[in-house]
Amino acid sequence: MEEFIELGQIIFPTNPRVETWVTMDALLDAIEKGDVPKGGKSQLLRKDLPDLEYWVGRPVGFGRPQFKRYKVDLRNQTQPLSSWIVPTFEDGDYEAENSFVSSTNQEGARIVAEIFGDRAFNYAKPLSLIKNLLAQATRPNDIVLDFFAGSGTTGQAVLELNAEDASTGSARAGQRRFILCSSTEATTKEPDKNLCRDVCAERMRRVMRGYGGKAGYTLEQSGEFAYLQLDMVEAADVHFEIDAAHAFQLLALKRLGVICAEPQGAVMRLGRVEDCELLVCNEVNAETIETLAAWPQLHGAARLAIYSTRPQTLSEQLATRGVEANCYSLMDALLHGQAASGSGAA
Repeated sequence: MEEFIELGQIIFPTNPRVETWVTMDALLDAIEKGDVPKGGKSQLLRKDLPDLEYWVGRPVGFGRPQFKRYKVDLRNQTQPLSSWIVPTFEDGDYEAENSFVSSTNQEGARIVAEIFGDRAFNYAKPLSLIKNLLAQATRPNDIVLDFFAGSGTTGQAVLELNAEDASTGSARAGQRRFILCSSTEATTKEPDKNLCRDVCAERMRRVMRGYGGKAGYTLEQSGEFAYLQLDMVEAADVHFEIDAAHAFQLLALKRLGVICAEPQGAVMRLGRVEDCELLVCNEVNAETIETLAAWPQLHGAARLAIYSTRPQTLSEQLATRGVEANCYSLMDALLHGQAASGSGAA
């Protein structure tokens, strides 16, 4: 304890005080005036306490020492707090440490109705609840993953927190990202039902643009949003069911960590890593070879990394034209796209 005091981690009350009420009337009078110790805004001594007479004639201290923790000493700087969630209809009735006010599912239904004009999703989570939980558990540049996204409340909560952080002017504020996962929830009676596409993803688009008179978010606050559908393909069927579009997005995620708008043409540009251009070429023919041979000069690239169905042929043809390129198998990229090593642009 002495060491904590020397380090300044024990905070003592600024105005310590001890009171002794020698009669019950004196104690009741102090309670009436609010002149008793408090926990937050709540009085620790109240008239309805069953053992109130115990405190008559006993010394009672006002204020108590507190322990100060430094952020660098925490094992986990985003360790969730134990929270007392106060419903809106009980707001102001009592004070609890680490508490926050949250609405009910009625708020969730109301916001969905404001966004879509009707109740497009039942039992949506209240936005205020998710925002408060994320405000406690995340830092401004974290990635939030919701595997049961439903109507997309988590995504909207992240966007609103980013906007609120950005309004503070902090250089690191407003940089949270989110990944929302959901299923279509289609049934035999409703085979075309797709809540993930028609509710969750559409909600994100409308929230970013603004809805019901509510302003949208700037690019700095919301960034970009992409909707993807995952396909289950057996390894033996990759050559028959997968095309360059699948490879393009998979490589964009692996090499650049982003989802890119798929360009048109036989040669698709993924992006650039330092001085190396990342390209996808689905067909190797005379036209695409000439396009690739002219690429370094036209785009100012020192190196090329090309994913194609015929990497050996492409490498040989470009070498005869004086162009050095690292050529990789498109099929290998698809089959081993999630491996930690493999196709690269080194």
